[in-house]
Amino acid sequence: MKILKPDFYDTFVCTASRCQDTCCAGWEIEIDEDTCRKYRQAEGSFGRLLRSRISEEEDGDYFILAPGRRCPFLNENNLCDIYINLGEDMLCDICREHPRFYQWFGDYTETGLGLCCEEVCRLLFERKMPVKFVLSGKGETEGGEEDPLLAPLLRARETAFSILQCREYSVSRRTAAFLKFASALDLPVRQEDVQAILQTAGIPAGDWLRQTGGEADREWCGREAKIRQLLEVYQGLESLDGTFGVRMNSLQDQLPELLQKREEFLERFRDREQEYEHLLVYFTYRYFMEALFDGCVLPPARFAAASLLVIQLMDTELWLRRGDFSPADRIFTAKLYSKEIEYCPENMEAIRKFLE
Repeated sequence: MKILKPDFYDTFVCTASRCQDTCCAGWEIEIDEDTCRKYRQAEGSFGRLLRSRISEEEDGDYFILAPGRRCPFLNENNLCDIYINLGEDMLCDICREHPRFYQWFGDYTETGLGLCCEEVCRLLFERKMPVKFVLSGKGETEGGEEDPLLAPLLRARETAFSILQCREYSVSRRTAAFLKFASALDLPVRQEDVQAILQTAGIPAGDWLRQTGGEADREWCGREAKIRQLLEVYQGLESLDGTFGVRMNSLQDQLPELLQKREEFLERFRDREQEYEHLLVYFTYRYFMEALFDGCVLPPARFAAASLLVIQLMDTELWLRRGDFSPADRIFTAKLYSKEIEYCPENMEAIRKFLE
């Protein structure tokens, strides 16, 4: 088995009660079947308490949330009573693995860390150097007969990373070049034309960047009417506590001013431009390879670009409101976006439909 992961993956450690947020509140917590069997067999008073706080639904077993949509085993110190009383081995899969995510492609696996976690955000945004990815283990990544597109798509994504991490150009220019590259790649991927994919992926990143004669604002995301339509989609999404909806309403109401001030904001904090590069690379790493399942490479590229745009508008609005934009603000905005969008399948599907 070969495993690919970001180069900072192994440095992640949950900060537990020191976290300003908690991943144990705000959403439903599903219990996997193996862990649920352990819970049914747990002995003593804590075992009885454990079973009393599980709801058996048609689509699975869930913890019965406490007030504030908190996990019933999240104590007043924001620590897990299951971990304290029964140990790490008794945590359900989602609690043990979060915020890690995985994609499996036969003998090849990709894993990463989701931006819904503030410690992951800190690790990512504090780094100045481009994110690299580390391959470990033994096995084939070519995919063989069953996955003939795996190796070509991995090669194409490497080109995408090269485009997005070419710091000779602005992030806006890189975003535009990335969309141009994905557009050229989309038909060969849909047709499963391996040679055409490899030929397109073989064009150097610099060529795509030089061919892109303008900024990303000349793409679909730069037209105010289109942005309003995009924000309407975001306004209609499900929200954990309503905070995200309020932010989207604010973006819609202030859109002309935000678009006008966005370039000033980006110029003011140009020394932190790598933060947006990291965002684009994160979204591309996490979603680009879904093309192996649905044959569509352009929607994940557009999602990365749309996410960047919305996050930049959120950042600009926060900067105008507060007069500053700190590293803590960067973490807050990215984490909020990730929690509300990436971890709600209905929200992801609604955005994808708009971007197709």
